[in-house]
Amino acid sequence: MTLTSAQAELLSGVLGFLFTVALLSYLIGDNPLYRLALHAFVGVAVGYATLVILYQVLRPRLMTPLLSGDPRATVLATVPLILFIFLILKISPRTAALGNISVAYLIGVGAAVAAGGALTGTLLPQVRTTWLSLWPEASGTFLNNLVIVVGTVTTLLAFQFWLQGRTAGGEVGRVALMRLLAGIGQGFLVLTLGVIYGGMILSGIAVFSERLSMLFGLIIGFIR
Repeated sequence: MTLTSAQAELLSGVLGFLFTVALLSYLIGDNPLYRLALHAFVGVAVGYATLVILYQVLRPRLMTPLLSGDPRATVLATVPLILFIFLILKISPRTAALGNISVAYLIGVGAAVAAGGALTGTLLPQVRTTWLSLWPEASGTFLNNLVIVVGTVTTLLAFQFWLQGRTAGGEVGRVALMRLLAGIGQGFLVLTLGVIYGGMILSGIAVFSERLSMLFGLIIGFIR
């Protein structure tokens, strides 16, 4: 049986309506309808991930090279296959030592990729961003550059505790200048986290309003 475009659109709308109502039913408490929708979403996500692994990872990167007859491709596919088998052997305590080879390889590669990505993708671009002139030719960018430089420096100083002294009461703490700069940095941190949190709230409200609009549109369509 082949569905027409109108029937497929109607079916997707009905399913979206049912799942939306089921998920929103959690507002009145945990219930079987919500659990059913949650299990359905988890099952679909697991099934989709499995298909992606099969057709975009195992098939092109393992099965096809092994069956191609090319010695170079076979060797390149055999190495990850052996590491995968070693990783599976960690299930048994007797063969768990072999799995440590795969774990060590994964941790080493993961740490190298993470460190390289952090340096080239985050740290170095941020450092280059702070190399700004406070007296650029365009006077309108002075304030923007000043905020970036001051925000970066004071935020970094907010996590530094190496410049300390003794207060009038004899307690060890930051010197007055460091307390001032760290306070400014903490203000930038609070402002940044507030903007991020506000953006997340607005994104959630946008998704929620879109779902409500879909529900009302579907209900009005059925009434008409």
